[in-house]
Amino acid sequence: MTVIMVIILIPVIYVFEKSFDIGIKDDLSLSLIPRKFTFLFYDMLSKDKAIVRSFINSVTVTIVGTILSVVLNAMAAYALMKKELPGNRFLVYYLVILPMLFSGGLVPTYLTIKSLGLIDKFAVLILPVLIKGWSIALIRNYYLTIPASLLESARIDGAKEMSVFSKIMVPLSKPVLAAMSIFTGVSYWNSFFSAVIYINSPQKYTFPVKLREMIIVQYDMSGQLIEVAKMAAGQSSLPTSLLQEGLTSAVIVISILPIALIYPFLQKYFTKGILLSSLKE
Repeated sequence: MTVIMVIILIPVIYVFEKSFDIGIKDDLSLSLIPRKFTFLFYDMLSKDKAIVRSFINSVTVTIVGTILSVVLNAMAAYALMKKELPGNRFLVYYLVILPMLFSGGLVPTYLTIKSLGLIDKFAVLILPVLIKGWSIALIRNYYLTIPASLLESARIDGAKEMSVFSKIMVPLSKPVLAAMSIFTGVSYWNSFFSAVIYINSPQKYTFPVKLREMIIVQYDMSGQLIEVAKMAAGQSSLPTSLLQEGLTSAVIVISILPIALIYPFLQKYFTKGILLSSLKE
């Protein structure tokens, strides 16, 4: 495990090092410690309106999509856990199992989204993946581990279904809902393909799309930015390639940080939620 961990961490640390290093180094060097520490690359990115806008777009889509998705999937799972519900097996099979195994394909999906008028709108990044059969199945299985007598007691005391769901099921289901929040949040944060296919306006690009643009198309640096970077480095002949690598590395670090900062707070629920959801059918 130590060897595997080192293999995984070295590339990550190397990217972090490049995002804070403005010192000139050999092409074949593999330094994990910055030769000349700087926040220049992050400062340059913070002044780029296109980068900031794409970051805000991704944050907005992630927060709104995660909240709506977890709430709706949790409500759907609560309805489908009721074995006395007429057509329960039919609904579980056709609404949960089949969508997990098959999809309509890219062209039919695109035509459907176009007919709904969602092209080049933020809603297209959220609505098509709002409900997932896999999420419903996982939450439903967790619900089945909760004693039915507890729910019956609440109903006998006069609680309506929405009260049972919001005041009993949701508080007792924090582990699985936290796990779903992580999965869903990561999925929305890494939303790339949908943004490329359905979004046409550059001002509506998500952060992964901007990251791809920087890596493949190269970041467009003005002469003023290059001069500022040279002054910060104290080098009159600072290679443009070094600046490009530093900026790209800084964007990669920024793309990692939100999930890396949130995950530790939900980690205690994560394993428990996934484990209990897989125990009972």
